[in-house]
Amino acid sequence: MALQGSGAISFDNLRTEYSNSGSIALGEMYRGGSFVLNHSNNSSVPTSGTISMNNFYSQNNAAPYASWSTTQTTGSRTSGKSYAEVGFYKGIFGSIDDTTVDGQSGTEITRAYYRLGTDTASYLKLTLANASDNWANFVVNGTAYSRGSASKSGTTWTWGNGTAGVGGVANPYPSGAAGARISIAINV
Repeated sequence: MALQGSGAISFDNLRTEYSNSGSIALGEMYRGGSFVLNHSNNSSVPTSGTISMNNFYSQNNAAPYASWSTTQTTGSRTSGKSYAEVGFYKGIFGSIDDTTVDGQSGTEITRAYYRLGTDTASYLKLTLANASDNWANFVVNGTAYSRGSASKSGTTWTWGNGTAGVGGVANPYPSGAAGARISIAINV
């Protein structure tokens, strides 16, 4: 349920909307952080910089779309000094609890990982076997990536693809992520 559009917003209101049961500081309430999901229903909440209670008027932590989600146990691999990858690559590193994407006609996730290149490009990659274009966002650890902003080759979508050592997108995986359990989702 969305927060009110006017009047005083209390820390109790924030605790309820953003499932924060402990003490609250505005500095921990940025969009894309531990409590406030990074999607359009929280578009007035900043990701950094100045933040105030007014940023939370009419905001809602519920995703604005139907979604399928699962838990990913991250793995990693490196290739000498060329690149480091973290996430899931079927049969190579990491794992996903449920690889079959509900509501997508037998679509299966076969890759969901971030590559930080030193001699090669840096990017976030998603590969869906038997994939359709019938989805809107790929969400990794609370950060949403629009299908429309990715380049597509076959059944693989890529965000970033910057020059060596410089990615077009930030790494959504936690630092030291090998073995971390995070949420990933496909939103319709």
